Amino acid sequence: MSDQLQDLLAKVYEEGVAKANTEAEKILNKAKADAKTMIEDAKAKAEQQLAEAEKKARELKKNTEGDLRMAGNHSMTALKQKITDLILNVNVDQASKASFQDADFVKSLIKDALAGWKHGDAGIVISENLQKKLDEAFLGSLKSSFDGKLKIEFSPQINAGFTISPIDGSYKLSFTDEDFAALFKNYLRPRTAKILFDS
Repeated sequence: MSDQLQDLLAKVYEEGVAKANTEAEKILNKAKADAKTMIEDAKAKAEQQLAEAEKKARELKKNTEGDLRMAGNHSMTALKQKITDLILNVNVDQASKASFQDADFVKSLIKDALAGWKHGDAGIVISENLQKKLDEAFLGSLKSSFDGKLKIEFSPQINAGFTISPIDGSYKLSFTDEDFAALFKNYLRPRTAKILFDS
């Protein structure tokens, strides 16, 4: 009987080990399959993230290059404008200042401006710097052409040139070296830039 019991125990043991081995094999196979699925999912997710990162990098590169191109164009335009303004400032400002230091030029300008004046009365304010250069005969001839309705003053606030306005002061026309320089600069700026930078 002990042999039978021994055989029975051995058979039960073998069946249990076989069943455990089969179960262990199933668990191991499932674990391997799950691991493979996880690895494939992780690879797919990593590839997706890499593709998105590469797409963002391309977009960032494109935007950065566009921004750099735009900043370069803006800087070049600003530089051209500064060069043009510098040339105009040197040439036009000097010529304008020199012209307004010439008493004959200023007298001619005053006569022409007053000849076109449509009001019966006027006030003219002349640069104090010109007071010694404009003789009394000239100023008297201006007053007589307006039948005495021309008020002439000299002001230290005007560097060079003069202003004309109705006696009531409702508006004022300015004829100063700065006004002429600004007028000529606006006219000459596009032409100067074209000469300098168009090839």
